[in-house]
Amino acid sequence: MQYYFPSCKFTQMKPETSEKIKRFMESEGARVVGCCRPGHKALSGWNDIAVTVCESCSIIIGENRPAAKVISLYEWIDGLTGFPFPDYKGERITLQDCYRAKAKAAEKEAVRNVLRKMNMEVVELSGTEEEMRFDGKFLFSPISAGNLALAPRRFAEIQKDITEKTAEEADAWLKEYCRRFQTKRVACYCNSCFAGLKQGLPEGKTAVHVAELLFP
Repeated sequence: MQYYFPSCKFTQMKPETSEKIKRFMESEGARVVGCCRPGHKALSGWNDIAVTVCESCSIIIGENRPAAKVISLYEWIDGLTGFPFPDYKGERITLQDCYRAKAKAAEKEAVRNVLRKMNMEVVELSGTEEEMRFDGKFLFSPISAGNLALAPRRFAEIQKDITEKTAEEADAWLKEYCRRFQTKRVACYCNSCFAGLKQGLPEGKTAVHVAELLFP
């Protein structure tokens, strides 16, 4: 059985896009589940596939339901035949990877594949430690007690990389970080990354979520 977890944060941030994805996933035979926190309990067997659009959802589902296969929306769509990819006519777009996806080679490859299938030229960052650790403001505050309770193994690992910052320090850091982007639009596939880019990018440059590009 296939399940789609739409992410509470993504749905709040991009409600129209979220509804489009839900309808599409239902048309593909997937069951749309609500919040991953109680929703992961719907998964029970080795044949279950959980499709996610949120890095934290992936962590929580994966740690609580290890028998299920957890994949990103981008891996799902990349594997489909006949998906109606929009045509962005060769637009150059910078891609910001997410710290929490750094070990997810299949997800990162799928993101790049779908961008290219949408006729976009992917501009890669140089791969500095700072760029590989980018996660919006996620790494600037301690992991929430709720996340630690639900997925203690993975979130305890992430906790080691936390560098606490005040709101003012985080804002200054994001603005300085985002000075490196040269393209008009910067794409990402993480809720926290999107919020961080949106906050840090200077006037004239725009953050866009890859899911938005797929479902304009």
